[in-house]
Amino acid sequence: MKKYYPLSLLVILLVMLLPQSKSYSQGPGSLFVDAGADIVIPCASGGCADITASYLEIFETFSTNYTVGSIPYNPPFPFSGLANSVNTSIDDAWNNPEPLPFDFCFFGNLETQFQVGSNGVIRFEVNAGDTTNGWQFSENLPNNTNPTLSEANIFTPVHDIDPSASTTNEIAWEILGTYPNRVLVVSYFDVPLYVCNSQTATHMAVFYEFSNVIEIYIQDKPTCSSWNSGNAAVGIQNNAGNLAYVPPGRNTSDSPWTTSNEAWSFAPAGVETFVFEWLDSTGTVIGTSDTINVCPSGGSEIFTARVTYTNTCNGDIVILTDDVLVTEDSPFIFDLGPDVTDCEGGADILLDADQGDPTFTYQWFLDAVAIAGATNPTYLVVSPNSGTYSVEVTDGACVVLDDIIITFLPFPVVENPPIDLSICDNGAAPGIFDLTVNTPIVLGGQNPADFNVSYHNSQIDADTNTAPIATPAAYLITGTNETIYIRIEDLTGVCIVTANFDIIFNPAIAGVITPNPYILCDPDESGDEEIDLSAVFDAQVLNGQNPLEYIITYHSSQADADTGIGALVSPYTVTAPSETIYVRFERVDDGSCFDSTQNVLIEVNLFTVDLGPDVTDCEGGGDILLDADQGDPLITYQWFLDAVAIAGATNP
Repeated sequence: MKKYYPLSLLVILLVMLLPQSKSYSQGPGSLFVDAGADIVIPCASGGCADITASYLEIFETFSTNYTVGSIPYNPPFPFSGLANSVNTSIDDAWNNPEPLPFDFCFFGNLETQFQVGSNGVIRFEVNAGDTTNGWQFSENLPNNTNPTLSEANIFTPVHDIDPSASTTNEIAWEILGTYPNRVLVVSYFDVPLYVCNSQTATHMAVFYEFSNVIEIYIQDKPTCSSWNSGNAAVGIQNNAGNLAYVPPGRNTSDSPWTTSNEAWSFAPAGVETFVFEWLDSTGTVIGTSDTINVCPSGGSEIFTARVTYTNTCNGDIVILTDDVLVTEDSPFIFDLGPDVTDCEGGADILLDADQGDPTFTYQWFLDAVAIAGATNPTYLVVSPNSGTYSVEVTDGACVVLDDIIITFLPFPVVENPPIDLSICDNGAAPGIFDLTVNTPIVLGGQNPADFNVSYHNSQIDADTNTAPIATPAAYLITGTNETIYIRIEDLTGVCIVTANFDIIFNPAIAGVITPNPYILCDPDESGDEEIDLSAVFDAQVLNGQNPLEYIITYHSSQADADTGIGALVSPYTVTAPSETIYVRFERVDDGSCFDSTQNVLIEVNLFTVDLGPDVTDCEGGGDILLDADQGDPLITYQWFLDAVAIAGATNP
């Protein structure tokens, strides 16, 4: 059955670097590229030379067009000793079908199997049940009526030969080479002609992977005119048997014919499926012609010939390259050194091409334009004059050129010092800082697109661009105070400047006042009572914090405490029955950082105690009961005698 190309082809990229020996033992149909031998340019020739590459040209096989051409008789593989013997002692037979381990395109079909016939033919439309290879024919190619011809695709040539008439002949095949240059070789070696057994034929067919070229090599093809009119034919034929390509003078109607040491190539003749390019030492494509003229940079340069091949069988892509070294022969050499990248305002750069000979002349260039008066052996490059500096050194006969690229990068500056950042820690939110608010401050009028800005936890990290803070716009402080280091660099990372600032998580958390409510006694039942708010409550509000860092004020409303207005003056008179006092706990160094969440309820207690008038009585008289009972079980009591507490005297 016919085999057709898939609509979707997998593209595989393979880059092959061919060895400098230029040895292509696979055969002339194999992929190769040769950039030619290394070239030395005579000094007085102007410093340029032609380089020429050779390579295999391949073409698509979707069409049914082939080019038939005579090629030099130089068999790339042996006729004998191939690995797989085929019907060596059986006449007029097809061997068993064999798998073809690489994709092969033939007349627009993708072939994956083959069979070898003992009468010099090979076919791709295999049939395991058909074991008879016909011998009788008188028709020309193409032919689809006579099975001797119609069953075959490759005729190496086709003629009636008899492998059973000899014990030394070989019919064999082998897969040789490696991807992408594998070949199928099918050889008929020293096979006797039928009837004319004393005459032997030796010929082979070679099928090339990727290029899909078929070659036929005929070492000896005698004629037995007494049998089948000595008919023979060389060529290729499609599966339908209605299209064939036959070399001139080699069809059946040209019979009988004999030949020796003859070779033919059958190559697909569709559109080109290769792209050839020349590349310079930087990898830039500089030409697509086989031959180009090149002028090596610095007196010596490697140029690369590159061919990109596409296999129309399966879409595979192979890239082959080969290099050629082109060197200008010069009596002297010099080197301006590697390219230099520095910051604007840095040290001047001295270029030195001095050859130590007063007869030499010099001319310096900037971006290929001669610098007026720059004819000394050295040249001083001053910032910020970037560009390609080159010099021509002449000894009277030869001119040697070298160049160097010098780039001065804009040096970043800290136009404004970064500001310290603070967040009030009043217990309401974590200490998350947006460090990037300092980016536009430090850059000032500089273009942000010209620089990279990063933030770091140490000066060393900022200097070396190590461990930048991953999320500078949402940075969680550790502790209450950190120093952050900011790094500004040009886009290459060569020119840098650093600065630092502090981030402060200011604590302002007031302590809880207890007891709450706070009881004030009103022994005179006046309905109000004075209290020194600071003396009574400040220590609890500070809760161990430094009193020098905070301002504590007391207010009669939450709104006044929140806004810091209407602070109460001590001593403050609390009016019965009670008042709520609101605390504002504010940092001395940051008035916007405060805690106003604490308050205390102060109650004025109006009860009084009257033990009556003083009593004078005689010893031994009756006991006197003192009564202070307030009728409230929550009220506690302690009795005293001459200001000394009476132990256990806690009843009303």
